[in-house]
Amino acid sequence: MKAMETLQDLIEEAKIRTVFWALCIFAVTYILSHTSKSMWANIPISIILVSALRVISYEVEFRWRVSPIRRQTYLSHLEKKKLSVNDPRLSTVPPSSKWKKKIDSPLVEAAVDEFINKILQEFVIDLWYSEITPDMESPEQIRLLITDVVSEISGRVKEINLVDLLTRDLVDLIGDHLDLYRRNQSAIGVEVMGTLSSKERDERLKHHLMASKELHPALLSPECEYKV
Repeated sequence: MKAMETLQDLIEEAKIRTVFWALCIFAVTYILSHTSKSMWANIPISIILVSALRVISYEVEFRWRVSPIRRQTYLSHLEKKKLSVNDPRLSTVPPSSKWKKKIDSPLVEAAVDEFINKILQEFVIDLWYSEITPDMESPEQIRLLITDVVSEISGRVKEINLVDLLTRDLVDLIGDHLDLYRRNQSAIGVEVMGTLSSKERDERLKHHLMASKELHPALLSPECEYKV
C-alpha cells in the first residue's frame, strides 16, 4: 500500500513538472515567433534553450553584486555617528560640579555636603535604594542635582540687597496687604467683620477679592492651587 502511494506521488509530480516545462517551452516558442514566421520550427530551439537554462541554473550560482560605493557611504555614515572614547555620555563617572564656586565658602560647602549626604543616606540609600541595587551611580547623580540647586539658590541670595529688602521691599509688601485688607473690610463693614468667625471672615474676603480680581490664583480652587 505504501509503495502504491509513493508511485502515485511520483506520477503526480511528473505531471506537474511536465505541465510546467511545457508552459516554459511554449512561452519561449511564442517569444521566438516574433523573429520567425514558423512557430513549429522554433519548438526544438525552445527545448534546447530551456534545457540549457536548466543546466546553467544547477551549475552556476547567481548573486547580486554589492555596490562598493554604497557600502563605503554607509560605513562613513557610521563613522560620523560613532561616539568618541572620551564622550561624557559613555562615561559612568558623573561630571564635575561647579556648585562650590557659587557658594565660595569652605564651611558652608562642607555643611551643605554633609547635610545632603545624610539625607540621601537616610531617605534614599538605606530606606529603599540599597535593596534594589548596590550601584551608587544614581544616588550620586541625585546628590549632584541637589547641590547644584542649593548653589543656584545661594548665588541668587548673594545678589539680594538685604538693606533694600528689609527697609523697602518688605515694608511695601506688608503695607500693600494691610491696605488691601482695610479696603475690603470697609466694603464688608467693620461691625459685620467683628461678628463673623475666622472661617466666615475668610470666605467674605475671598468673595470680595474675587470680585475685584485681586485674589491670588492659588486661592480660587484646589485645582488652581495645585497648578500654581
